Amino acid sequence: MRRARPRADRALFEGGLGRPTLQAMLRSERGPVPYRRAVSIALDVADDLAEAEARASGPVDPLGPDNVLVANDRAIVVPSDAREGTLSPMWCPPAQVDGAPFDHAANRYVLGLMLYKMLTGSHPFGGGGGLRQALDAARTSDAAPFKAEVAEGLPPGLQALTLRLLHSDVSKRPETAESVADALSRFHLDAGGLGVGGVGAGALGGSALPPVAPVRANVTIAAGPISEQPTLPSQDYVRRNHPEARAPQQVKPRRAEGVAPAARASGTTRAWVRALLPIALGAACATAAVTQLQPPAKTTKTTATVGTVSPITERDLTAEDCASCHARQASEWRRSVMGHAVKSPLFNALESLIQEQVGRDFECPNGAGILRKTTAQLACRDRQTGLPVSGSGGEHWCVNCHAPSEVQEQAMPPWNGRGGGDPRSIFPVRDLIGERANEGISCGFCHQVHGPVNPQARTAYQGNPTWTSFQTGRVFESRPEDRTGVFGIANSGYDMQSASFLFGRSEAPVGPDGSQLAHRLPDEAQRRYLKSSEFCGSCHDVRLFGSDVIGAQQKGEHFKRLRNAYSEWRDWAAIERRQGREPATCQGCHMSEFPGVCEKDASSEGDSLCPPGTKWSKRAPGSFPEGRVASSSANATSITTHYLTGVDLPLSHEYPKDLLDEESLDVAGIPISAKARREALLKAAFDFQLGEPRLRGDRLEVPVVIENVGGGHRIPAGFSQEREIWVHLTVKDATGRVVYEVGRVDRADEDLRDKIFERVNTDPSFVDNQGRPQGLFGADVRDGPDHPQWSPPPDLGGSRFVGRGLINFQNGFLRCVTCIGTIAADGTCQPLPGQERRRADRFDDGVYDPDTGTCSSNLQGRNALLETYFPVGALDSTRGLPKAPDAIIDTRSMPPEVPITYAYDLQVGRARGPFSIKARLLFRAFPPFLVRAFAEYEAAMNRLGRRPSGPLVDPSMLERLEIVEVAKVERTAGVP
Repeated sequence: MRRARPRADRALFEGGLGRPTLQAMLRSERGPVPYRRAVSIALDVADDLAEAEARASGPVDPLGPDNVLVANDRAIVVPSDAREGTLSPMWCPPAQVDGAPFDHAANRYVLGLMLYKMLTGSHPFGGGGGLRQALDAARTSDAAPFKAEVAEGLPPGLQALTLRLLHSDVSKRPETAESVADALSRFHLDAGGLGVGGVGAGALGGSALPPVAPVRANVTIAAGPISEQPTLPSQDYVRRNHPEARAPQQVKPRRAEGVAPAARASGTTRAWVRALLPIALGAACATAAVTQLQPPAKTTKTTATVGTVSPITERDLTAEDCASCHARQASEWRRSVMGHAVKSPLFNALESLIQEQVGRDFECPNGAGILRKTTAQLACRDRQTGLPVSGSGGEHWCVNCHAPSEVQEQAMPPWNGRGGGDPRSIFPVRDLIGERANEGISCGFCHQVHGPVNPQARTAYQGNPTWTSFQTGRVFESRPEDRTGVFGIANSGYDMQSASFLFGRSEAPVGPDGSQLAHRLPDEAQRRYLKSSEFCGSCHDVRLFGSDVIGAQQKGEHFKRLRNAYSEWRDWAAIERRQGREPATCQGCHMSEFPGVCEKDASSEGDSLCPPGTKWSKRAPGSFPEGRVASSSANATSITTHYLTGVDLPLSHEYPKDLLDEESLDVAGIPISAKARREALLKAAFDFQLGEPRLRGDRLEVPVVIENVGGGHRIPAGFSQEREIWVHLTVKDATGRVVYEVGRVDRADEDLRDKIFERVNTDPSFVDNQGRPQGLFGADVRDGPDHPQWSPPPDLGGSRFVGRGLINFQNGFLRCVTCIGTIAADGTCQPLPGQERRRADRFDDGVYDPDTGTCSSNLQGRNALLETYFPVGALDSTRGLPKAPDAIIDTRSMPPEVPITYAYDLQVGRARGPFSIKARLLFRAFPPFLVRAFAEYEAAMNRLGRRPSGPLVDPSMLERLEIVEVAKVERTAGVP
């Protein structure tokens, strides 16, 4: 229950910062503060924090003892932008010392520091060992229990509350300031603290409590909400003994008006300051910590000495370790998708599906593990050839790029699809990898990469340059670039060498200028590689085993291009160079200020990208902010950002929801919000227009023109078969009646209407007489109202299409089929009676040869390929084995700097103009049907005991799907 004492008298604090601060009080009053006064002050602070949390709008105002004003036993919190001086790292939570922005949880931790200091007279992590030891202790250990003589004078539960506020495990701390205020109010009520303003009855004088029993200093801190603490007075006790206390809904807001003008922020003119404060003060904590950790300057120079920095080892390569010197980078990386690459629910679910179901039968009941490491003894083998299926597609083909530190840690056991042995072998990746690998694309990985793998070096690690046919035993290359001397492109072609980053045990950790170093500096070749698109190309071209039916015919390639971002960039870069321009690198777009920053403008009301008091200012690719590389760096220089901004946001609950909607800016003016950065990138990517509409009789032509102007690769890129970029077009007549509409969805979890999924089979128990899954991840699909009818088909490429239906730049998957309907004169397969409803009813599986890419069918060319909708799946819900696609569509996506026109040819009948036309360009990272299907499959595998930490995907992840409006245009046609 909320405490009911009146608010502190505003008159006590007239003069604002002229009144004593808590910082000044703690300095002047040595020793413990009487607990009744400490509780009263802490309660006022908790009230203010609770009010701020309830508002939940705008940036979080950082708390410190120098922006808490104290008058007797009452206190108020004033804005931190009125603070004088720098916030000491001793009053910063561990995360903020490492550079994270202030949030509400950080302020509750600071309240714990204040309460501990007031009750005991000492800092919880002081200990006499200096600042470095104090900061290390705060990161790794709980606050020390109170001395016995202090604890014995406190009411039961007060020490436990204080220690819980400072618990080293964030999940054990109170979750809201409201719950802290509730707990403190009970101590205050029991102390007789219901006086009004100033020094109330019982506030500083005699206690209204009977003597309390002594409590032990080594108190156990209970887990769970504060309301569950048995030592605190219950809400029933408060209601019984203090009927004058108001009910929670009757508590009035803390302030109808602010503090005195001298202590108050000045409205919108300071909005940009407020937006910057959480990140700036987080960085200030880190900077102050490092600055104060440096040894004092000597006035007399003697001999050169080496400081006390210890070189890092292989055990010190987590982001938390790196944050001690590179707080900014670690804070940015924490907000990146790269940091969640191996935590991705869809990655884990898809990787597990491939291993569990491809090659599964009664002899291989756990699945073949076609993309996992195994041994000759454990490998599942093809029934006809006896050749290994396990690992044949490329050992750790997925793992090497999503969890690259596994290359060094090697925590994952060999896959055992045949049953028996180590039960862990068939677990999902997330349940097997070590601590470093769990960080995904991390500091330790990138900065140990020395260059690309070299096939001529014959080193043990080469990534996955080949795949092996389990039908013939032939080995096929996946990196044709190796033959041209461009090594390591695709399939984890990086060369990670710890010796290029870490000092050896016998080496002096000293740089070229004699300064002491924690790690090696990269040599020039390594530096060039880390800055190159080829480094990104080692994982951002992804080539799947099996020859692509289309790629083998057109390019002679014996692999499938699942992801093609680097190759697309290389083609664009070649055009740029031929035209005399130096192309931007991947890092120039994704690790820079591109596409823009928020600059100060007091007149601006803000928008979806920038907070009030700032406005959007464009930046070109390759525009880098200025800053210090390390906290101890003497000078600012051009630096790279580590947000690694892309267009997806993690579905994982492990990615804090608060990071999606942060309203702050970093010190360069880049929005911290993951959503804002994604929106900025998307909006910079496209030019979207409606061409001149033409009305001819009862037909209306509406040209929609779209150009990729901001991407140095096709868009969508990456997993382009699942990313949706589509057009919502509405045409209305003079009366406002809708004449034509396409691309409309009303909710983010609603599928597009070009196709209707009648059923998706996610049941792994449906098998044939050999134990092979049938119809798994197959779908019964029929045409929807927005079914595309474009000429020529966009699958074939091109820049102008005429027709109607959905415009969707999403690429796709194809399966080799044969016609069981009737073959028309134009070579297409037409349905027989009873086959009209669903797309696959007129087809059966053709014979696909993964070695040659041949599709044996009674159909020819593209007519022998049917589009399917899952990266691994069957023909439909009852037929076909789950397998990878036989070919991949990569021509629907938009190439750079090529205008694409879709000309709608619409019959408007007797509708009268003028016609109003509105078009919206929309983006969604994943189609809802994909998330729903994996959630159902994961629930089934969890019931079978195959998910030790629960389903990898669950239905709640649909809540994180969002539709982003990238652009909107309107025109009028047929004006009389």
